[in-house]
Amino acid sequence: MLLVVPDRNPATFIKVESDRFISLNIWERRHIQEWIRQAPEVLGEDLLVVSTEFNRFKNSDDRLDILALDRKGNLVIIELKRDGYAGFADLQALRYAAMVSSMRLEILLPYYITYQRQANCHDIDSDSALEQLREFVTEKESFEELSDKPRIILCSEGFSTELTTTVLWLNQHGMDISCVSIKPHKVGEQIIIVPNKIIPLQEAKQYLIEIQQKEEAKQQVNSRSKRPTTMKVLIESGRLKSGDKIYLSRFLPAYLQPASRTDLRYVAEITGKLGKNDNVRWLNDGSEYSISYLTHLIFLTYHPNNQHPGAIQGGIYWVTETGQSLAEMADDVWASKQILQ
Repeated sequence: MLLVVPDRNPATFIKVESDRFISLNIWERRHIQEWIRQAPEVLGEDLLVVSTEFNRFKNSDDRLDILALDRKGNLVIIELKRDGYAGFADLQALRYAAMVSSMRLEILLPYYITYQRQANCHDIDSDSALEQLREFVTEKESFEELSDKPRIILCSEGFSTELTTTVLWLNQHGMDISCVSIKPHKVGEQIIIVPNKIIPLQEAKQYLIEIQQKEEAKQQVNSRSKRPTTMKVLIESGRLKSGDKIYLSRFLPAYLQPASRTDLRYVAEITGKLGKNDNVRWLNDGSEYSISYLTHLIFLTYHPNNQHPGAIQGGIYWVTETGQSLAEMADDVWASKQILQ
């Protein structure tokens, strides 16, 4: 959303919600590519465009939207999508990065010369072109050759969770991929484009937190792999009794954050039974489940895309009134029992 403040009355403002490129009849190649070509700084950094519609790939008819150079001498693949899904943009850009990773500076020069002649009407020779590239690369003492690790910038109206998760995972494993969202806003007869670099930024923090939580949960599972099940230990020891309430609270994914303990979706009651499917009663529907299956059911039911959560050890995620997780409580009981033996 934008706040538009009139010149004559700065005490007032108009709220302008973002629009869609499709509804505004804005096209990827004809419009968005041309904007980025002429003003690449909209992507959040200094870039020198060296080619557009680059298609000089061996045994391939693919066309790379924009090929650029950054201040460190890295080639930058800029992949543009006008819709909010940007489907397969990550895979497409990775393919382009692989294909240009072996490109040498002497091979790049003719493409840069051609681009300057066609796009900017600048007739330059190889020496002038090489000098321009070297002058642009300011973050290297001497720029004699291209890096063999191209960077990637994905630019779109929006990005799916699947794509951003993939990008963050690839960045963790040595890739350099940015995601820049560009949103159109119609103000009178004008269209205002608002860029926002979403990766690497806030989304990365949440992803890394979830990865850390997953690792902590995995370590807890490994530490208790030799003891009986959590519910068996706690019920047989008397630490949990029929009617005790427990709350889903630990290691929750971002889409599942309980507002309070009064929300029955996140509250269960101990039944005192030790069967395979009757340890707890879910207060949301009154049915009995095993602690792990109930956790699985909640994660699946409330995921925005009904994504299967995989195998789950339920005791890690539920806590008692005091805030201690069932798994931690069972570990304590079991450790005490082993000492006494």
